[in-house]
Amino acid sequence: MTVRSRPSLIAQVIGLTLAFCGAGMTLSALVEVAYGDTGDWRILGISGLATAAVGYGLRTLTSVPDRILRLDVFVSVTSAWLAMAVVGAIPYVLTGSITDLDRAMFESVSGFTTTGATVLRSGTDPTVFDASVGLLFWRSVTQWLGGMGVIVLVVAVLPSVGSWGMGLLEAEAPGPTGERLTPRVTHTAQHLWAFYVGFTVLTLAGYLAAGMGLYDAASHALTTVSTGGFSRYTMSIAHFESAAVELVATAAMFIAGSSFTLLYRLVRGKPGPLIRSVEFRLYVTVVALATLLVFFAAGPEHRTGEGFRNALFTVASVVSTTGYGTADFVGEWAPSAQAVLLILMPVGAMAGSTAGGVKLVRVLAVASLAHRETLAQLHPRLIRPVRVGAGLIDERIVDRVVGFLILVLAAFGGGGLLIALTGVDIVTAFSASATTLGNVGPGLGDVGPRSDFADLTLFAKLVCMANMLLGRLEIYPILLALVKLPIPRLRPALARVFRHSTDFQLGS
Repeated sequence: MTVRSRPSLIAQVIGLTLAFCGAGMTLSALVEVAYGDTGDWRILGISGLATAAVGYGLRTLTSVPDRILRLDVFVSVTSAWLAMAVVGAIPYVLTGSITDLDRAMFESVSGFTTTGATVLRSGTDPTVFDASVGLLFWRSVTQWLGGMGVIVLVVAVLPSVGSWGMGLLEAEAPGPTGERLTPRVTHTAQHLWAFYVGFTVLTLAGYLAAGMGLYDAASHALTTVSTGGFSRYTMSIAHFESAAVELVATAAMFIAGSSFTLLYRLVRGKPGPLIRSVEFRLYVTVVALATLLVFFAAGPEHRTGEGFRNALFTVASVVSTTGYGTADFVGEWAPSAQAVLLILMPVGAMAGSTAGGVKLVRVLAVASLAHRETLAQLHPRLIRPVRVGAGLIDERIVDRVVGFLILVLAAFGGGGLLIALTGVDIVTAFSASATTLGNVGPGLGDVGPRSDFADLTLFAKLVCMANMLLGRLEIYPILLALVKLPIPRLRPALARVFRHSTDFQLGS
């Protein structure tokens, strides 16, 4: 008897997402067999196979609908990310490494969103987090899957999604615009993932050449190219006490913060688009100037060769939203240097990268808009387009950028206020809001690079988790997905809001 599949884009996307997560857990079980000495490989293996089976079942019993509404795209992406967060927490709980469900969910969300904030604590060995090597490898895998984006991987193997594949990519992609590398969306997704895998292998080779062992090189390569920042060691990259390791990490973080579409063209022998990119030139300028500011502001005792290396590493880590650390900038650096880092946290790097944050292209667009509105005060009839370099920005995209920045400010301020209401100090509260919304990882105060988020209350953790998801999916997909919820009057209210702030059409 033939089972008739039910059309459901949501089930298709969630099914493939769970299948990839299951494969990652199974791989982590094999790593535990090779390097570990605990029984966690059984838990990881069974969890992986069960997750993959559920995903395969959803994929088999459903099909892609012939007609896909724009709203279904946002609901599918948001639902897939929530499903990832839930299944990603299972190994932490079953192995006993994190016994509380809220902490396990926090670690999972932080991993997939490449935030890098952690609630794990060190055990008998204060230098290593209290978990098996297999579970810590799964922790790195979550960041690698979330870096390029699981939805991009779904589109790469789901050709039947057709032209709506670009909508899925745009709903997950970190940046205000989507760009095809090839005429077919599935080929674009495949090329992006191929570049991502190649970049990971190259970073792995760099770490091996710098003196890391295979396990450390592999796990850190996964969290570097994804700009995630998870490390097996409580001291992060500082644990290795190696200038060579820091150099490889700095270079890889900087590259990971660049546009992958421009880097792909560079690898294909077309450096022109990258060289001409105004956003890339701004990216280089921001890293250079911020490094000099931090170097001179950190304090006289840090104006050494090692101090400059720490300043460059930290700026690259914060701008790319990776979150690695080599220096305790909270306990050792002057407040003025910390202020520079706090400003950089929500900004992020280039659109189309694995970095979080607002993205520099939006900063350029808003600066051009502000210039135009200033000139309009002198010339009321002025007609001047918003530009980023030589390119013109469509007014609808400008509206989306402005609306997005307003929502970011609201999420940052509201999140900081809510966290402060739990009793933490203002610096900790607002830096926690900024660093989770920007998917950076460590913040200031009690959530600095030598601390963690474990002591925050349940409510504060929920706020941070919401910020991490809002930051990674860039707010719109999650808010638009709320339209689908069966809450009276919610959909009409959101529809009125988004009718004025975006060009999205809400379908039923």
